[in-house]
Amino acid sequence: MSDKLLEVKDLRTSFFTHLGEVKAIRGISFDVEKGESIGIVGESGSGKSVTSLSIMKLLLYPGKIVGGEILFNGEDLVKKTNKDMMAIRGNEIAMIFQDPMTSLNPVYTIGDQIAEAIIKHQKLSRKDAHEKALEMLKLVNIPDPEKRIHNFPHEFSGGMRQRAMIAIALSCEPQLLIADEPTTALDVTIQAQILDLMKSLNAKLDTSTMLITHDLGVVADVCSRVVVMYGGLIMEKGSIRDIYYEPGHPYTMGLLKSIPKVASDEKQRLIPIPGTPPDLLNPPTGCPFYARCEYAMRICNTQQPPYFKSENGKHESMCWLLHPDAPKNEKYEQLKGGVRIGK
Repeated sequence: MSDKLLEVKDLRTSFFTHLGEVKAIRGISFDVEKGESIGIVGESGSGKSVTSLSIMKLLLYPGKIVGGEILFNGEDLVKKTNKDMMAIRGNEIAMIFQDPMTSLNPVYTIGDQIAEAIIKHQKLSRKDAHEKALEMLKLVNIPDPEKRIHNFPHEFSGGMRQRAMIAIALSCEPQLLIADEPTTALDVTIQAQILDLMKSLNAKLDTSTMLITHDLGVVADVCSRVVVMYGGLIMEKGSIRDIYYEPGHPYTMGLLKSIPKVASDEKQRLIPIPGTPPDLLNPPTGCPFYARCEYAMRICNTQQPPYFKSENGKHESMCWLLHPDAPKNEKYEQLKGGVRIGK
């Protein structure tokens, strides 16, 4: 039996606007194993959130999945009806959204909102659902849960609201938890607490986690593997060690260079990636990072590179500089860390 809980194969998602087709996702493939935490990283507009909404089948008009498969426990979610997905969402796959204040209903108590999912999917009585809601608040370390269960969202701090969202998401013990920028609006102290909580819950409940973020620094402490997205494509994927110590794509290198190095005593400037993301209404024919890449070659503008794999086949990078016949660039080779790449 396969250990792969989720398999995304050649997924393509577009938005059909009055200006034309915006190709938000242009053929991506990755998987999530049972009990694993995987990070999806990239700038705004890279396709991270659209990927998660495609998996949940929560795309709003004019968005549409136009190709590919999303296999969850071997079943293709793309072919599921909305009724089928209503039984899966919140029960087998749960999602935490960026802003808990807009995700929580302001006129219902926190306890009622947790209990609602439990009653719907687990068919418990209101009393039993209320007891389980209290257990969930304790699990996510909400102080004084017996009192707080009767509070409304506006009576919670930002960090506590995010904990409540996690409690709702995990209340039915889903197999897969998708967290879309779960710490964006929180200060760094609360952010660290939420990430530690997610990590401990992942170990305790054996729930697979897909963490979506623009911050590679956040991923390092939570995930075992990373998928780097840009321009609706996956630029690189591999283990934490692969991505942080032996990056193969210049975009990944740019993201790593933009992370502040707290341990250093020297004053240093952050190094931004110059330029802007590509227009996905008219996506480039070659590498989407071509216009912003300091190592770009002529072929990068005309032909999309294939994935070049490491010797163990688990680290893949989409960059022509990894081709055996590509000219050697000393600066690139230094940043690449000497990883051996083959066809």
